[in-house]
Amino acid sequence: MTTTPAGPEPHSLPTPGEQPLAPTAPGTPITLTRTQKILIGLVATGAVAIAGIGFAGSYHAVTALAVDKGFGSFAKFFTLGVDIGIGIFLALDLLLTWLRMPYPLLRQGAWLLTAATISFNAAAAWPDPLGVSMHAVIPVLFVISVEAARHATGRIADITADKHLEGPNISRWFLNPASTFILWRRQRLWGIRAWDNVLKLERERRIYIAQLRKEHGRRAWRRKASAAQMLVLSLAKDGMSIQDAIDLPKREAEKLAEAEAKRTAEANAKAEAEAEAKHQTELRNTEAEAKRRTEIAHAEAAEAEARLEVEAKQRAEAEAARVLVAETEAKLAAIARSEELARSEADLKRLQQQAEANRLTTEQQRREAETRAAASRKAREEKARAEAQRLTAEAATRSETTSGSTSTSGNGTATTSGSAPRSIAPQRGKRQSEVEAVLARIVEAGDPKSVSLEDVMNDFDLKQTTAYDRLKTAQALYAEAQNPKPQTA
Repeated sequence: MTTTPAGPEPHSLPTPGEQPLAPTAPGTPITLTRTQKILIGLVATGAVAIAGIGFAGSYHAVTALAVDKGFGSFAKFFTLGVDIGIGIFLALDLLLTWLRMPYPLLRQGAWLLTAATISFNAAAAWPDPLGVSMHAVIPVLFVISVEAARHATGRIADITADKHLEGPNISRWFLNPASTFILWRRQRLWGIRAWDNVLKLERERRIYIAQLRKEHGRRAWRRKASAAQMLVLSLAKDGMSIQDAIDLPKREAEKLAEAEAKRTAEANAKAEAEAEAKHQTELRNTEAEAKRRTEIAHAEAAEAEARLEVEAKQRAEAEAARVLVAETEAKLAAIARSEELARSEADLKRLQQQAEANRLTTEQQRREAETRAAASRKAREEKARAEAQRLTAEAATRSETTSGSTSTSGNGTATTSGSAPRSIAPQRGKRQSEVEAVLARIVEAGDPKSVSLEDVMNDFDLKQTTAYDRLKTAQALYAEAQNPKPQTA
C-alpha cells in the first residue's frame, strides 16, 4: 500500500520553492497495485474461512452446552444469535471506521460477545486444559484478523483525510521514554504530522537554549534572559520554529505598520474624495437652486390669478354639493330609521309571541309527563307494596304454622328456626312497615341486590345493625317467595 506525502508541516520552515499546506488540506487518495489487491482478496477469503470454521465449531459446542443448561429447542437460536451478533457488530464497526464515524460501543460489544463465546466453548471442554485451549483458538484468530482489518481501515481513513500523524519508533520509546512522551504530546497537541519535523523543532529549541546558556551562564540563563528570548522558547513549545519565533515580533510590527499606513492612506484618500464630492455637490446644488427659484418666480406670477379663480369656483361647487349631500343623507337616514324601528317592533312582537307559545307548549308537555310518570310510579309502588304485604302475610302465616308444629314436637327441636328464613312477627309495627318498604323496593326492581345497606340506612334513618336486619329480612322473604319450600306435616 503506497501513499503520497501530504506536504510540509505548517509549523516548520518550508524548503525554497515549497508552499506550506494547512493541516486540513485534502490528501492524495491511496492507490493499490494489482498484487496488493490480490493479497487483500486472499486475506479476506482466509478471514471468512476462519470465521466460518469458528462459527461452525462454536455452534455445535455452544448448542450442546445450552441444551445441557435447559434451553431446550431454543438452544439453536441462542447460539445463532450470539454468532450473528458478533459478525454484525464487527462488520458495522469496520464500516463506521471506514466512514470515519467510529462507535466504540460496537467494538466493545463484539469483544464481550466473543469472550462469552470463548467461555461457552471452554465450558464445553472443562476441566480439560487442552480442550479449553483448542476451543478458544479459532475465536481468538478471528478477533485478531478483524482487529487487523479495523486497524488498516482506520489508518486508510486517516491518511486519505490527510490527518494521519506519524509516531516515534519503538527504539526511541525504549531509550528515552520521558522525552519521547513530551515530544509525542506536543505533536498531538499542535497537529504536527511528520515526526521528523517534531525532532527538527526540538533540535532548534535545544540549540537556542545552549546559546542562552553560553550568553548568560549555565545556571542563571533563565533569570538573565530577556522577555523576548523567553517568549521565543514559549512559542517553540507551541510548535513554532525558533527562527519564526525570533522573527515574530518583527513581522507583527511590520504588519501593524503596514496596516496603519494602509489605514492612513485609505483615510486620506477617502477624505479627499469626500471633500471633492462635497464641493461638486454644493456647486450643483447652488446652480439648481438658482434656476429653480427663477422658474418658481415666473410660474407663481402666472398661476396666482388662475389659482384664485379655480379655488373660488371649486369652493362654490363644493359648498353646493355639500348642502345637497347633507340634505339627501338626512332624508335617507330618517327613512331608514323609521323602517328599522318598524321592523324591530314587528320582530320583537313576533319573537315574544313565539316564545310565549313555546313556553306554554313546553309547560303543558312537562306537566303531562310528570303526571304520567307520577301515575306510573304510584302504580308500581302500589303494586310492589301490595306484593310486599302479601309476601309478609304469607311469611307470617308460615311462621305461625311452623311455630305450632314445632311446639308439639318437643323441646329438642326448638332450634329449627335457626335454619329457616327469618320470619316477620304477626303484629304490624314500625319494624314491619320498614321491612315491607324494603321488600317493596326489591320486588319493584326484581333483584334482591338492587337495594344496598347504605340506601336502607339513608332512606329510613336507621343505624347499620338495624338497617342490616331489615335488609336481610326483606331479602329472605323475597328469596322464600321466589323458591317456596314444601311444608312438612
